[in-house]
Amino acid sequence: MDAAPATPSGHDEAGDSPLARLEVALSALVRWSESRHIRLQVTRRSGCELSASELRLLEHFDAAGPMRVSDIASCLHIDISTVSLQLRALRRDHLVERLADAQDRRVAVIIITAKGREVVRRVRLARRDLLGEVFAQTGTVDLDQAARVLLQVQTHMRQGVIDGPGGGSSPA
Repeated sequence: MDAAPATPSGHDEAGDSPLARLEVALSALVRWSESRHIRLQVTRRSGCELSASELRLLEHFDAAGPMRVSDIASCLHIDISTVSLQLRALRRDHLVERLADAQDRRVAVIIITAKGREVVRRVRLARRDLLGEVFAQTGTVDLDQAARVLLQVQTHMRQGVIDGPGGGSSPA
């Protein structure tokens, strides 16, 4: 009797479904992007030495705009003390700054500075170069389709953050 073909660890019977294949592919991409080697390459190519959590926070400000510390913690599902610690380093390096909220001067918001935006730009260019090497054999049409789908996913994920779990508006 012939043995069943070997499947990579972690694959299940649903491995042929598009969603299962997407999950496996995204998981591999995340592992690659978070690997020590790739993070070191991004740091070397960009000249920016930020921890992964500091960079994630800086990119969040670049995308989301000014936010209160409590809103940042809530949005990213992390403790306020953790956000405050990460912000301390970003403020020290003049990548973000604390300003009074335009609507309520008693409230402070954190905004990304021009220097912070420049750091994000350099890091993204370094990551794009690395992705270019990985996807060198992938056609433009396939890359465009992948980008379109992932941007659509990003839009849905952002809407989920705004609306809350379940897709409906969160109660006030």
